[in-house]
Order: sequence, then C-alpha cells, then structure tokens
Amino acid sequence: MIKLAAIPLLSALMLCSAMADEFDGYPYATDNAGKYYFAVDLASATYGGSVYPSTSGLRLAGGYNFTSLFSVEAGYAMLSSSSDNCAYGCGYYGGYGYYGYGYPVPLASYSFNSSSLQVAGIVNFPLSDAFSLSGKLGYAYNSMSYESTDSNGNSLPTISGSQSNRLYGIGAQYSMGGGIVFRAQYEDLGKLLPGIGMRMMSIGAIFNF
Repeated sequence: MIKLAAIPLLSALMLCSAMADEFDGYPYATDNAGKYYFAVDLASATYGGSVYPSTSGLRLAGGYNFTSLFSVEAGYAMLSSSSDNCAYGCGYYGGYGYYGYGYPVPLASYSFNSSSLQVAGIVNFPLSDAFSLSGKLGYAYNSMSYESTDSNGNSLPTISGSQSNRLYGIGAQYSMGGGIVFRAQYEDLGKLLPGIGMRMMSIGAIFNF
C-alpha cells in the first residue's frame, strides 16, 4: 500500500524536475532549497457524514526544503466551534444515538473541538518565478471532543474519539522573496471518527530560515 501511494509522489517529483529547468536562473526558484521553515495557517474544517458544525482555528507547522521542489512538513491544527446561547438554533444531539433519550435532544449550548497532527511530503509545480502549485501526501492523526447541554441546562454525554489515516491535498504558493511565501491549501484529512470525514481549507505564510 505504501509503495502504491509513493508512485504518484515520485512521478510528480520527476515531472517537477523537468519543469524547473524552464525557470533556472529566476531569483526565487532555488533560494529556499536546503532551508528549514516555520508556517502559520488560518484554517477551517468541515465534517462530512455528520451534523457537527464547521470549525476554525490555527495550524502551526515546520518543515525542511530538500530542494526547491520537494519538502517534508509536520504540523498541528487546533480547531473549535461553540455557542452558549443556541435558542434551539444549534441542532439536535445525536451522532452515535441519543444515549438513552430515545429522541433527538435540542441543544442549548455546545463546544466542539477538533485537532489534527500531520506529517506529509509536499511537491511543488513551478508556474513562474514566484508562483507555484503544490501536491501533498502524508499521514494525519485526527481527534475530537463534543460537549453540550440540553434545553434544561443538563450536561449531555461527551462524544470524543480519534482516528489516524492518510491525508492528501493541493495548494498554491506565492513567493515574496526574502524567504517569505504565502500559501493556500485544500486538504482531505481522512476520517475524524468512523463514518465522519474531515476536510480543511487554509491560508497562511511560510518563513524560511
């Protein structure tokens, strides 16, 4: 399975090497090769197959540019959504059954937190001296916790769990020079819990040093 997953990444890397020859001599094509970097992203996630609300938050990441075309990155995303005044507007408690209630329970408040620990390889496809597209393939460990109260103020059972799986994504980058790069990404992080998918969009900046 790992060998099959590596085939498209290696093919993309070979394609990038050929494309990079067209931009040899441009100021940004190789200025970050061999450098470490730190990245900060503003992120938002959605959860397919569930009634959980979308969440937003921050991802911190660090990586190393083996070449101007290939890097390895590790990151941690912290996302949340909450409301203390639902007035029946936050939906109903469910997901894994109603825990003995026998019916959907209207919510008065909720707090939903999710996180994702990620390690991935990133291949860049240069389109000009400063602009490039990217592909990402790796591993994600996703976890969540959902706490809520009913309309009478009673705490409902907490829903929590975690799951590890593959991740893949696409993105675009724009180099400002001086080691600063702006980026936007769309990532499929696999499952948050069985039957619940997690997808994330983000914008942020990379600082090479």
